[in-house]
Amino acid sequence: MKRLLYVCSLVVMLAGLGACEKDDAEPQAPVVGRWASDRVRIGGLPAAYAADNGRELDAEDVFGLKVSFDLNADKTYKGTDRSGGTVDDFSGTWEYTGTELTMKADDGNEDKLTYDEVKAQLLSEAIAVQDSFINPTSKKPELVRFNLQIVYSRP
Repeated sequence: MKRLLYVCSLVVMLAGLGACEKDDAEPQAPVVGRWASDRVRIGGLPAAYAADNGRELDAEDVFGLKVSFDLNADKTYKGTDRSGGTVDDFSGTWEYTGTELTMKADDGNEDKLTYDEVKAQLLSEAIAVQDSFINPTSKKPELVRFNLQIVYSRP
């Protein structure tokens, strides 16, 4: 009788231990890790300049843009912006849904980026700018509106 009680107790204890196992961890988002500004993509140029749409320029050499940040698994981030001769630290929280990354800074700013799975890059939203270009047909300077997009890669 004692032996039966012992066996029953052992079975109940082992079943209880199995129930205490942790659930499988949630898969880590592909954006977790270190990112740095790498290049700036040109887009939205009018027909006379359309050949340069999609062209990518070095972020630091051409624009003086040098930003890096770490997206942590606990959905926080910290980074440093060393653009234009100044150094600014920033931090906040992030959310990732589908391919969209939303970074909410502690100072209230919010940035939205898109994760490109094929190239493993983060892409900023398009930034509308304008600059003076020499028109290839008229050979005269003109103000041209176009878009820039910051591309972040893993260093």
